[in-house]
Amino acid sequence: MDNKKIILVIPYRGIGDLIFHLPLLRGLYQKYKSKINIITNSANKAKFLLNKEKSVKKIEYINFQRESQIKNSYLFLKKLNKYRADICVLTAPSKRLTIPLMMSNVKNKIFFKKDKIKDLSKYIINQSINKFRDINFIKKYNLILSKKKIKEKNVFLSIDSHHDQNNWREDNFIKLIENLLLSKKIRKIFINFAPNKIKNFDKIFKRFSRNKKVFFTYQYNFQDIIKTINNCLYIIGNESGPACLGASIGKNVFSIYDPKHTPNLSSKIINKKIIYLNSKKLDTKIIIKKIIKNIN
Repeated sequence: MDNKKIILVIPYRGIGDLIFHLPLLRGLYQKYKSKINIITNSANKAKFLLNKEKSVKKIEYINFQRESQIKNSYLFLKKLNKYRADICVLTAPSKRLTIPLMMSNVKNKIFFKKDKIKDLSKYIINQSINKFRDINFIKKYNLILSKKKIKEKNVFLSIDSHHDQNNWREDNFIKLIENLLLSKKIRKIFINFAPNKIKNFDKIFKRFSRNKKVFFTYQYNFQDIIKTINNCLYIIGNESGPACLGASIGKNVFSIYDPKHTPNLSSKIINKKIIYLNSKKLDTKIIIKKIIKNIN
């Protein structure tokens, strides 16, 4: 049994980006028989998503932003030295991160290199194999979250995304919600967007805020968002964090995407059973019809 002190540094911000690291995380755990300390961004919600992951010992958040670069690099170095680790794996080829790692007291410093691969999931797997040739990395991206049987047909509607250009138009979502409300089989509809985006979706809020079947989740904390997604049979919306999250826990996901802005479908890597709807190729009426048909 190796039982080494291991740090995995994940600078990436997205929920999907975090999920792409699961094969690496679990592969390292299986190889060294030692739970792993993770240093990452708070934006990917790792403390909530990996809290039942048996391969994880501790998760710490740190600021990786370029602003206040000297200060952030110093704090990163200080954090690394605190662990006195045997192995540290840095999964991003950034000088402002590799330099503190090289200066640290970590015994075995491993950092992923620049590559022409643009798909992050493929990049992480390829670099993992290159750095650890004796580990069999299994491409499973399932999050370990408490599951329960869902009797009611509840829908989680994600109308927002981190990059606004990914968003399906608000008017399109209004038409979709109207059609969902006509279905007698659907019990509840949860509509999700970031709290600071309420003005962006003013039409939707004004139109449906008094409907007894509609619930807005913009004031929920992330833990409640996870519970809500877990209590829904269907996840519908833009190709973004909630789609990836739904895919990773085996939900029925309908992902609406624009190929110009989302050429790599993150949730497709996580779960190949998702139904994808190309918003540039398919008319709004056709997209709505396909969704309603699959739900009914």
